[in-house]
Amino acid sequence: MDKADFAWVSISTLLVLLMVMPGLALFYGGLVRSKNVLSVLIQVVSVFSLALILWFAYGYSLAFTDGNAFLGGLSRLFFNGMQNVATGSYEMSGTIPELTFASFQATFAGITCALIIGGFAERARFSAVLVFTAVWMTLAYLPIAHMVWGPGGWLLARGALDFAGGTVVHINAGVAALVAAYLSAAGSDMGVNPCNLITCPWR
Repeated sequence: MDKADFAWVSISTLLVLLMVMPGLALFYGGLVRSKNVLSVLIQVVSVFSLALILWFAYGYSLAFTDGNAFLGGLSRLFFNGMQNVATGSYEMSGTIPELTFASFQATFAGITCALIIGGFAERARFSAVLVFTAVWMTLAYLPIAHMVWGPGGWLLARGALDFAGGTVVHINAGVAALVAAYLSAAGSDMGVNPCNLITCPWR
């Protein structure tokens, strides 16, 4: 293990965490009406927390283990095999413990899910946001993360270079937020409450 690499990735994990809480939460809270500030803050924190739980359960395994070109395997479910408690040894990812790498990537999974909230802020129920997050992370984020960053990923094998999460985080979340905003706006233009539209199932 390289101690400098370990320290840098650990600090970077903390910095990304701070981008979400309080950074993104307060940013989105400042964009909505005062009566909805608390709701948006809770949504950001809850979505981020749910994403971390799913990442621990199966997300990391599907994104960063060997599988096929589009999705990884199940060898790291619940971070299985990353450490040996009896011997005090850790599996390595390059020059840092794999547990540290998985924790760093967890913050990216969480912030990507939280970014989408800006597309339907003030227009979605809390329970629906959580369901949407679980489905979207599983069906959209994890495959893209594996294809771009994972071993044997389809885009990675074709020379894709994703600097600072431009593809996996920003394009991925941006498209999802754009679709959500478009569907909400379409309902408003028709003079009906978008909450009642079949095209807005998250409400």
